[in-house]
Amino acid sequence: MSQWKKTLLRGMALAMALLLCLAGTVPVTGAAAEEEEQEIVSSYPYTSMAREKVNLRASRSVKSELKKRIPAGAEITVLGKNGGWANVEYNGTKGWVRTEYIVLKTVKKIKETPTPTPIPTLSPEENAGGYSVLKRGSSGRDVRSLQEAMIELGYLTGSADGNFGESTEKAVSAFQKKNGYPDTGLVDANLQAFLYSGKPLNAKGTAVKINTVSPVPGSTMRLNSSGYLVGELQSRLKELGYYTGSVTNKYDTETRKAVNEFQKKNGLKADGLAGAQTRKLIENGGVAADAPAPTAEPTPTAEPIFIKPATTVRADSKGDDAKSVQIRLQELGYYRGKVDGNFGRASVNALKSFQANNGLKADGIAGKGTYDILFSVNAVPFSVPETPTPTPAPTATPTPRVSVWTTLRSGMKGDEVKQLQENLIQMGYLDGKPDGNYGSGTVAAVTAFQKANGLKADGVAGESTLKALYGGTAKAAEVKATATPKPDTQTSSSSVSSSSGSLKEGSTGAKVQELQTRLIALGYLTGKADGVFGKKTTEAVKAFQRASKLKSDGIAGSRTLTLLETTSKAGTTKATNTPVPTATPTPVPGAVAALTGNPSASKVIYANWYTTVKEICKKYPYVTVFDYSTGISWQIHIFSVGAHADFEPVTANDTARMQRAFGGETTWNPKPVWVIFPDGSVYMASTHDTPHGTSHNTDNNFDGHACLHFPRTQEQVTSIGPYATSHQEMIDKGWAATQQMK
Repeated sequence: MSQWKKTLLRGMALAMALLLCLAGTVPVTGAAAEEEEQEIVSSYPYTSMAREKVNLRASRSVKSELKKRIPAGAEITVLGKNGGWANVEYNGTKGWVRTEYIVLKTVKKIKETPTPTPIPTLSPEENAGGYSVLKRGSSGRDVRSLQEAMIELGYLTGSADGNFGESTEKAVSAFQKKNGYPDTGLVDANLQAFLYSGKPLNAKGTAVKINTVSPVPGSTMRLNSSGYLVGELQSRLKELGYYTGSVTNKYDTETRKAVNEFQKKNGLKADGLAGAQTRKLIENGGVAADAPAPTAEPTPTAEPIFIKPATTVRADSKGDDAKSVQIRLQELGYYRGKVDGNFGRASVNALKSFQANNGLKADGIAGKGTYDILFSVNAVPFSVPETPTPTPAPTATPTPRVSVWTTLRSGMKGDEVKQLQENLIQMGYLDGKPDGNYGSGTVAAVTAFQKANGLKADGVAGESTLKALYGGTAKAAEVKATATPKPDTQTSSSSVSSSSGSLKEGSTGAKVQELQTRLIALGYLTGKADGVFGKKTTEAVKAFQRASKLKSDGIAGSRTLTLLETTSKAGTTKATNTPVPTATPTPVPGAVAALTGNPSASKVIYANWYTTVKEICKKYPYVTVFDYSTGISWQIHIFSVGAHADFEPVTANDTARMQRAFGGETTWNPKPVWVIFPDGSVYMASTHDTPHGTSHNTDNNFDGHACLHFPRTQEQVTSIGPYATSHQEMIDKGWAATQQMK
């Protein structure tokens, strides 16, 4: 066929298609679709969706390899555009689709109010989650610190009286304008974290690091620090006889010298810095200046030369760097496993214990901050105290991290219980993660430790038990086929659990067969009881645990097995084979009220994403996510708004807090949360913590982004797909739970 005939036929086809479009008989596609109003985004990639079913091709040709078929309404990531083709990613597969079958957005630089630079990674004691929201009418110590900071930066004159009035509001407003924040006069957690830990612009427009001490408990004071908190420290040092100067609210050389002397007298590292450990001991008393001097320490030997690994080591890392970390942890007494360069669970647990004992973020990831201490002479070895007991002369007996021998027993909670659990896990008496709750699992582990070490086996961690456990000479648990107790499990005498320990995926035998028989009887499992704990059995156990309000981990521990024995079929809901999203957690009584600055349930708003919340997200891209079920909050940056909001945690600490709220698991299952905007408004939403796709922030330990969903109509979520529907269902469950808390 000649070229002019081809052109004529193509023109006739286009004309016919246009007529059909005008007649309303076919969907608008091609150039006509591009004439529709398109959402504006600042850059590729961006999140979008398929208008209708479309083929994902290997290249820009309908004759190229068909890689996948994308269903209508599916979420996709648009990577670029070339002519009538768009380069997209769908479910991990990249390829090309025709542009008329997808929702396109206009890519151009958006001229909006500039957002602040993401907050740098903060120390554990200075994370944004430790601040309360301040506004006109607020008063107290946090307001006083804010006023001191505003005075230092030149936005406020006069003195800091701790009352948030008109002049303070004007100063905050001027600070916000100068630093690119929305002019609200309201000071949220993000703004305070930036103020105290970042480099804000002062009234003259110069970026500076302020000297005013953050009001977050335990923040470090150093030379040139200022504020009323410094004055309180000076007053306490005067009472103890270390400081003789005037209370100036300035951390000068005399103050540093006094702190240094206090540290020497109290067995702390004498660096002149008033960090969390030093400040706590000064506030609680410590050893006075006129107390007898401690026994002189032997002359230190020459410092060894350490070679730090070149790469970050984390769970499942392999190679020489992982081996170097294992060797160093073994030298310090934290690691007792095989040095093989394979950084498994035992290595991660040992690293977490080291980090916790050395004032680092205990995330099990060895990066620069961890290396600086781990590969140095200042590294605190296992069982060396973080805070020594306040006695005149320390003895040679190693002491735990706690300042006194506190007897720990069933029902107690806190860091001391968590440290006990960490040691029991390292010694092989306890399995799982330390949760700081002295439950029956911890009682069983302590009892086993006591029996193995010739102590009174009563499950109470008293002085003799703690000395043996932290002393470094205690016997480790013998390796057995049965699982060790978990912090949240209970002992049981039921016929299913017996003495076999927990049953989990991979377990086999008669006990698994009994478990399956019971699950089948209750309607959670179909098929035969074959004695093999596979994926179907795991899902059945999870479904039963959700129905019974237990931790849904798919592991049949003693608590799960006991409830299986005592639960009747009539009292449970029959499970289906469809994966069920994580059930709405039971709200922790008083969790909202207990955390200063977190909202009450009565403030939470249920509003549609498209008609209300989407525009608010555009105005305030930096927000706080609050998990009302655990009381944990974290800060995020929303960088894209489409069918939902795409976000990244602002800092590595925010990532850690988010993952802790999800129980340390990475999951796509939705969790209902409250989202707090800088203007004080709070909205119902749901989210997950699985990183995927686009990533702009390389310093937050989150390789990708996550999604934040707000309420939508049933018609809207159905048009998007099943996953959007699951988020809407969880939002509605969360809203019902929120109403019960009012």
